[in-house]
Amino acid sequence: MDRRAFLATAAAVTAGCGQGDSGPDTATDSNDTPTETPSSGGSTPTETETPAPASVAAVDVSVPSTIEIGTPGTLSVTLENTGGQSGSFESEVEATVGTGDWEGTGATVAETVDPGERVTAQVELPANHYVEPASYRLADAEPVARTRFVAREIAIGEDHELPNGVVLSVGDVAIGGSYTYEGDDGETTADPPGGDKWAVGTVRAENTSEEAARAPLVSDFAFYRGGEEYSYRHLGDNRDRYRGGELAPGAVSEGDLPTNVPVDADRADLRGQYSEDLEGGRVTVHWLLGE
Repeated sequence: MDRRAFLATAAAVTAGCGQGDSGPDTATDSNDTPTETPSSGGSTPTETETPAPASVAAVDVSVPSTIEIGTPGTLSVTLENTGGQSGSFESEVEATVGTGDWEGTGATVAETVDPGERVTAQVELPANHYVEPASYRLADAEPVARTRFVAREIAIGEDHELPNGVVLSVGDVAIGGSYTYEGDDGETTADPPGGDKWAVGTVRAENTSEEAARAPLVSDFAFYRGGEEYSYRHLGDNRDRYRGGELAPGAVSEGDLPTNVPVDADRADLRGQYSEDLEGGRVTVHWLLGE
């Protein structure tokens, strides 16, 4: 091969190799670092705040200014939850009655209160037998409610149970110018003294306890008009009269309680009354005669 033919062949081979390295079918990139693809997951989630725990407390207690003896009372308790969650509250009701110390009553308040809310619960208080002051509170709480137990007022025919289990009632009251009873010589009619008229109540005492108990005496009863007292009038041979004293279990004493009252006293203005100082305190009951 001559020199010119060799050079032409070499040039052709060299040109072919260069076209193979940079031809249009070969991809080139001057930066070898991978490109990051943006996340499609949305915004970053935020943490949820945990509500504050429940905080339920008694903020107020109230009771009627007076409660009749022998009847249950009602204590109103206002609870408030200043926390962020629903919470339960339970506490015993304590009382100091008369001059006594704080003691549990056996009554409790139990409520569930939603966050930020107030609720008022009604709690039934046990009956008290005696005329005296009393205070109520919840255990370990500051608010105190004060009341006074007062004489009970009931209608003729209704009864009242004494602390010893004797049940008293006044079944009827007859008002008139004469009173007839069974005496030593049979049926006897008595006129009221001093131009007055009679108010005769029929008193009944029953011992409902399981042991002997004392029934009130006639001296513990009277009729009243306003502040005026009219006491029992003793008629020596009156076999129909009421007799107090000791009663066996289940025994009953029933009889008349004659009393002279002013002639101008209207029935509606009169009330029968039992009042006595017992070992635990004073007990007073009024029977309203009505029209």
